[in-house]
Amino acid sequence: MSNTRKESEFEQEDTIQADLEPVVSTMEGELYSSKPAGEEEEQQEKDRKAYLRFNALGTAMGFIINGYMYDVNIVPFTLYADMFPSFAHSATLQAAYNTALVYGVMFGLVIFGFIADFFGRKKGLVMCSCLVILGNIIGTAANGTSHEGMIWMQIIGLGVAGLGMGGEYTCNVPNITEDSDEVNVKNRGRRVSLLVIFMETIGNYLPFIIQLIIVAAACRNAYLGAVSGCKWQVVVRVTFGLAMLPAFIVLAYRLRMSDSLLFRQDMNRRNGKYDALDFYVILKHFSVRLVGTCISWWLFDWIAYTRGYFGNLILEVVIGASLFKSIWISLAQGAVFIWAPALAAFVVDKLGRRKTECLGWTSQAAGQLITAGFFYMLAKKPVAYIIWTTFVSFFNYFIYAPIYLLPAEVFPTRIRATLYGVSSALGKMGAVVGTTVFPTIWLTFGDGDENMAGLRRIQWLYAALMFVGALIALLFVAEYSGRGLRGEDERYEQLRKRYAARFAKWCGVSADTNQMNSNPTLWQVIVYRVKRGATSPEYLMLLKQYACVLLKRCALDIDNIDEYSSLPVHYNDLCLISKLYRIMRYGKASNSEIEKNSEMMASYEANRFQPQNTYKYSSDKEWNTL
Repeated sequence: MSNTRKESEFEQEDTIQADLEPVVSTMEGELYSSKPAGEEEEQQEKDRKAYLRFNALGTAMGFIINGYMYDVNIVPFTLYADMFPSFAHSATLQAAYNTALVYGVMFGLVIFGFIADFFGRKKGLVMCSCLVILGNIIGTAANGTSHEGMIWMQIIGLGVAGLGMGGEYTCNVPNITEDSDEVNVKNRGRRVSLLVIFMETIGNYLPFIIQLIIVAAACRNAYLGAVSGCKWQVVVRVTFGLAMLPAFIVLAYRLRMSDSLLFRQDMNRRNGKYDALDFYVILKHFSVRLVGTCISWWLFDWIAYTRGYFGNLILEVVIGASLFKSIWISLAQGAVFIWAPALAAFVVDKLGRRKTECLGWTSQAAGQLITAGFFYMLAKKPVAYIIWTTFVSFFNYFIYAPIYLLPAEVFPTRIRATLYGVSSALGKMGAVVGTTVFPTIWLTFGDGDENMAGLRRIQWLYAALMFVGALIALLFVAEYSGRGLRGEDERYEQLRKRYAARFAKWCGVSADTNQMNSNPTLWQVIVYRVKRGATSPEYLMLLKQYACVLLKRCALDIDNIDEYSSLPVHYNDLCLISKLYRIMRYGKASNSEIEKNSEMMASYEANRFQPQNTYKYSSDKEWNTL
């Protein structure tokens, strides 16, 4: 797409937002003006800035806690493997300890995604903070009649905290993305990346700072496989316990946070309800985007989590690092990595979501190939190995930023958190699979032993996975930089209206049907279809009544059916694979017409009664079919 085309799209979206401001004022009583006319407007502007500030602070602090919790069990895992033979020789216990938090996050993503969309972002966030606090209390107080029992109690605590951490993503990232859209559309990606990814990265390395101090005092000379009198309880309980203080502070901020304006407007529009039309439109027009967000996250978490959880063990095998040295190495890498998300944040808007992610994947893949090719040479030089692998991992954050951003941008507001949760949950499933099968892969590739030969072959495997990730990003990632969320919501509402009108016309809805007071649910329609058959008069009448329900929810009158049913339902999902498909099937000229129709949907209502802006849609019957 040319620069001229992009600029025209931005101008069109700015016009759409300007046209919608009076509507926003009517719905919320919060017209955002840079020059308030009176005291009421000034107070509204102050309230707006206050809620944006509290949302930003609450988001930043919440993700520092999330980052801390992700790495809180890495050193305890290494300690348990050193101190307790029963843990060291139990693949089940090791897998449970490594994946409990991830399982909790995975279920929390799905559960709180629904809660955030149906009940509100703020309510979900308060619940999340409470779960994180509870999980840390359990982890700190973990006890049992044996070491195994104590570890299992800590596993439960990690799972509970994980539920809250999963909700942090689905409640917080969509909320702060919607806020950032109000602040500045063109810099939305940078603001979200700094408040989410940058802060989470800071949190990732806080446990290592704390644990370095504790290990230096409690088990200074602890080496893997050699018990040296380490006071492991001090290390473990202080590590978990210290997370509770900032978690309580975050909970206090949660009480001052607010649902985003965009979400509140959508709740007013849909009255907190979903219907079959939502799921139909999502499956028909957003499934390609969902493939991109899910598979990219799945591959990323597979690789990232195995590197994180088994990093200390890999360092011990490759360069013979002790526990104390491995923590120092992690901190040294953190000093480098801390700047990576900040750099990615400034690139992701300029370069674009798709290009940034492709850059990350290809850089990682190329670096991984070099690591595998020169593996034994690098292993003989520990400093060279650490420097090179740190350099390669730096590009990890160029994948990280788009993966976190896209699910919060490319789906409509009314189901944004739910689909964000689905995308991220599948990513965490990749983490579970990766961390679970990694020891088996290592043993298989190492001919029955966890040796360097097995690690080298794993490098080749991961390089291949990264090239697959680059291909998925190229084809399935939507290029969404600089596009306003409000304009996309209007396109989504237009799709709903047009499909509702088509369905009503297909059912034969008339004025008499519209005057009936019956409001059947989809479930009642299905029951009648099963019990009485598709041709029964009762079923057909109920179908018409349900069509009237959909019309009312879309704010359409019976007189609008012919107008809206005749409009096309073209939707450009901004994915390269969809564009290539349209060009192959319809040709370049027709594809351009489809993309044009898709863009004009957002301003159809604003220009509906202006003859000079009447749109000329394509009349191809195949495109206009339901």
